[in-house]
Amino acid sequence: MKSYLSSIILVFITFSIYSQGISEQSKHYVFPEFKAGYILLKDGTKKSGILNYNALTENFAIKNNDEILGLSKKDGVNVDTVYVGNVKFIKRDGKFFQLLLNSNVELYLEYKCNLSTATEGRNAYGGSSQTTSSTAISSLDVQGNRYAFELPKLYKISLVMDYWIKKDNALTKIETLRQLKKLYKDRKKDIKAYRKTQKVDFKIPESVSNLVKFLETSHKE
Repeated sequence: MKSYLSSIILVFITFSIYSQGISEQSKHYVFPEFKAGYILLKDGTKKSGILNYNALTENFAIKNNDEILGLSKKDGVNVDTVYVGNVKFIKRDGKFFQLLLNSNVELYLEYKCNLSTATEGRNAYGGSSQTTSSTAISSLDVQGNRYAFELPKLYKISLVMDYWIKKDNALTKIETLRQLKKLYKDRKKDIKAYRKTQKVDFKIPESVSNLVKFLETSHKE
């Protein structure tokens, strides 16, 4: 009984920590917490650190004690591969992509971020209302706010995930299941059968990766 209660408490604590890590103001980071990882440069140099990917700046953030800095332009140009925990990122055309699958096809995930500001005002009936407007990253003050783990509550943040598939030497952007079906026109029946037993959620990278892996490895009719 004591062991059972301990397990429940441990799960509760873990969930609480995770929930705190992915607060509304932290959504410009891909991972709920900074993780040990390393940056591999083209010349073979390996730089270890505590890392996270910042989707707002589309750059890696490095945590050193209480200070968070972005990957320098010099290192950024020379990056070959970045590992955050066991997650691998590569650089293509000047941008960072998470590598999800590397077999018959290559599946990548590009992270971006939408940022808007909310302003509160009074309406004609005396009540308050909020309006949002797009905000350029450059409008954030230059004192490190772009990499601050928690942005001010003034900002509304949403993480955007775009998938890219390299198939038959062509790189195609996939944002919806419908677009994926167009890429696999001859597998519509298989996709339908797969969805009867497996949920496909484009907000969950593993879900998309599993579907593509199924389409590439299962028998074609």
